[in-house]
Amino acid sequence: MYRSISICLFAALLPAAAVAQETETPMLTLEDIHASGMFVSASFQGGKWAGEGPVVTFVEQDGEVAHLIRYDLETEQREFLVDGETLYAPDAERTVGIDGYAYSPDGSAMLIYTDSEQVWRYNTKGYYYLYDLAAQELTPIARREDGFQMFAKFSPDGRRVAFVRNRDLFVVDLADMSERRLTDDGAPGRIINGTSDWVYEEEFGLRDGWAWSPDGARIAYVQLDESDTREFAMADLRAQYPEIERFRYPKAGEANSEIRVGVVDVMSGERRFFDTGTWRTGEDDPEYIPSLGWTPEVDGMSYVWFFRLNREQNRVDVLYGSPEDMSTRLVLREENDTWIDVETSFGDLAGGTITYLDDDRHFVWMSERDGYRHLYLYENDGTFVRQLTHGAWNVTSFHGIALDRDAIFFTATEASPLERQLYRVSFGDSDAAPVRITERSGSHSIDMSPDLRYYIDRFTNVRMPLSATLHQADGTLVKVLEDNAALRERLAAYNLPEPEFIEAPGSDGTMLNAWMLKPTDFDASRQYPLLLYVYGGPGSQTVRNTWGGSRYLWHAYLVEEYDMIIASVDNRGTGGRSKGFKSATYERLGILEAEDQIASAKHFSALPYIDGERTGMWGWSYGGFMTLMSMLYEDGPDTFELGVSVAPVTSWRQYDTIYTERYMSTPQRNEQGYRNSAPVTWADRLRDNQDLLIIHGDLDDNVHFQNTVQMADALQQAGKQFDLMMYPGRNHGIYGGMTRLHLYTLITDYIADNL
Repeated sequence: MYRSISICLFAALLPAAAVAQETETPMLTLEDIHASGMFVSASFQGGKWAGEGPVVTFVEQDGEVAHLIRYDLETEQREFLVDGETLYAPDAERTVGIDGYAYSPDGSAMLIYTDSEQVWRYNTKGYYYLYDLAAQELTPIARREDGFQMFAKFSPDGRRVAFVRNRDLFVVDLADMSERRLTDDGAPGRIINGTSDWVYEEEFGLRDGWAWSPDGARIAYVQLDESDTREFAMADLRAQYPEIERFRYPKAGEANSEIRVGVVDVMSGERRFFDTGTWRTGEDDPEYIPSLGWTPEVDGMSYVWFFRLNREQNRVDVLYGSPEDMSTRLVLREENDTWIDVETSFGDLAGGTITYLDDDRHFVWMSERDGYRHLYLYENDGTFVRQLTHGAWNVTSFHGIALDRDAIFFTATEASPLERQLYRVSFGDSDAAPVRITERSGSHSIDMSPDLRYYIDRFTNVRMPLSATLHQADGTLVKVLEDNAALRERLAAYNLPEPEFIEAPGSDGTMLNAWMLKPTDFDASRQYPLLLYVYGGPGSQTVRNTWGGSRYLWHAYLVEEYDMIIASVDNRGTGGRSKGFKSATYERLGILEAEDQIASAKHFSALPYIDGERTGMWGWSYGGFMTLMSMLYEDGPDTFELGVSVAPVTSWRQYDTIYTERYMSTPQRNEQGYRNSAPVTWADRLRDNQDLLIIHGDLDDNVHFQNTVQMADALQQAGKQFDLMMYPGRNHGIYGGMTRLHLYTLITDYIADNL
């Protein structure tokens, strides 16, 4: 009887309880953010533009099989270009996947790239196969047992394929699949042909270091000699005995790899080199060759073009090399009082420093010579024509020029340093104002079709995760490709705080862009602890109108769960503004930035709703360095009670040549600057009331764990107490398995306990 009554009462109450449960606002958890994948944005498949019209090709995974699909974005018509079931590799005795692909010039065959593996940042070594589209047959370009192949490409006439293997260049004649070696001096620790070393890849983005001549008769390539560079070793201590990984890593002030540009005749095998002034001269002016290629015909000949920089990276030369007599001539020289950004892999400079136009008469050069990054038109022989864009804003991507429509297309910060918008401007009228094409406020990543008649817009802002839409070149919406509706609906169920864009004064009074995140139940009569999130490195931005992903969600979790306020400030030296603003930190990294972060923290602490006795900071990589500098330098000990420094540089002498010397010169020329910019210098200024947590992966090939070891040593020698977490076997990203959940649980608990 009693049991029946209980059941009836439960049944009667169930609907109301269920309704209450359904309407209850869910709360974020660390597991949801860092271990579930429930907040990962869906991404548009993308792929490669097929040529004219809104047509792309892409790889579609179907279980263990990878198909290549041709897809009309407008009509949604799909067709199989390559049925993955036909990709049987006889040498591997199995069906292979598709990691990359390229058509032959006549479209009858493809190069299929598969079974790729990571070299440093990217999967640039693997195996290439020739796929006959009519016969649906797969033929290996080279024997697997001979080693990985890199950067294979069809010759312009489609008769050959060349590639890099074991630091040498090879060519295969497709008629009989015979292989010939084009270089024979590649060797570990010494010569590299056709690709680059660690530091060139990391800081210049140079991985593929060779190119076919337009007639297919020659190959131009970079050759490096790393014999004089120092070797760095990392020990994986997770096994019974250490496993040692060694690689060449030139640190600030140390010897770089020698580099030069060569040309090899594909038929005869004759190799010749230009006198670039960079090869075994014993001097460091010039020093670097970060990019190369072939020009269209200039005065009846295609030349090898290449950039040449001095070691200070404040002068770049564009040179043309004649493949006939191996002479070189200077076509363009750019100089600056601080540094020049060229084909770097960092920041949002995209579209190339130099772009040759389809008219075969001109190239476009990207430069900050007038104080902002703009486009300049040159004739192919180096004759300056005119400046194409003007204004107190930066071009961040150059998409091309449609001469038939008198239109230059580019992405820029014209609306705000916090935004990236697509614009067009007249090619013929130098005084014409740019016309904004994209409408929504936020960040637009634009991928224009080769004919410049369509573009895919990958858009986000602080309130909206990624959406992808197809547009005509004038901005007319054609189709929504991905709206992330499921994620947006999931996020809408949470009562999430929104970042508020504000300004804060730097140490010299310069107004700095910032955002602030407050609890949704913010009460101005209360006082809240303040946590600053910092990166602050040259050309970077944390203050952008863009979706923040898991980092934003974690910040929102902290704000709601622990009743705090989080803010971020783009100090002097960051990007999106003028060259002068970005270059202010030249030869003194961390000094002005720390002063600005301290000044901003003081400004926030003076607000009535901020508890000035509870101010913390956290950052990763350059942000980890900035956390240490801001806590220890000048008024830092009086300003910050807590710091969490992840994977920090603690002395710029421990970081690589190209990045460090671009902003600091060499230690030999700027000894005091290096000393003042090193957190280890200021270790004795950590106070007893400051809580410091340092975190690092011990297999970090970028910012070496050695930095944290030296910081720990300096703090210990100064008698300072601090906390340290090391992640075994983890690199600069500190991820894998449950690592991220452990990491953010650690940081969360540390902040909760000490701030």
